Amino acid sequence: MHRTAQYMPMHKTNHVLEAGLIVLVAAVLYWLGFELQNWLFKFTEVIPGVNWFYLPGGLRVVLVWVGGIYGATGIFVATMLIDVLHMQDIQGLMFLWTGMVSGFGPLLALHLVWPRHSWQQQSRLTSTRLLTFAGTYALLNAVLHQAVWWYFQREGSVATVDFWPMFIGDLTGSVTLLYLWKFALTVRTRAVAH
Repeated sequence: MHRTAQYMPMHKTNHVLEAGLIVLVAAVLYWLGFELQNWLFKFTEVIPGVNWFYLPGGLRVVLVWVGGIYGATGIFVATMLIDVLHMQDIQGLMFLWTGMVSGFGPLLALHLVWPRHSWQQQSRLTSTRLLTFAGTYALLNAVLHQAVWWYFQREGSVATVDFWPMFIGDLTGSVTLLYLWKFALTVRTRAVAH
């Protein structure tokens, strides 16, 4: 064993590198999804971060479904970057809480729906499971974001008005990407079987 590795066994080193890679990939994918949202679906925006169709909402659920805590951490990191670049009105503790809700809200929804979620369960996705996860995530995300923005008095945000477009946008974005994910898994399973 190499002398520098004596403090951290090789399997732990590999785990740290793998976790870091998942966080990085999730952050980049989420940021790219946000930029794609602004490019293709800007017309659905009510206020920055609240849309009638929100593709990044779908990315949140897929990245958390696949990457767990590391996917959530990547979303958290990307949200911080997005808020700095696109939402200058979100600052201070509101900045931190918005990032936490964006990243860890989908993880909370996943654990509420499936307390013992595992990678192997992905092959047994049903429409009911997908819709339950998407609905739980969309409701939780809209409630938590609006609560944070109301508490910190985000300029231009009216919780009772912005809740519905955020809920519908997250629901449609997450259902769209979850069904695309289910389709990709089905195609992959059939390709491996043949």
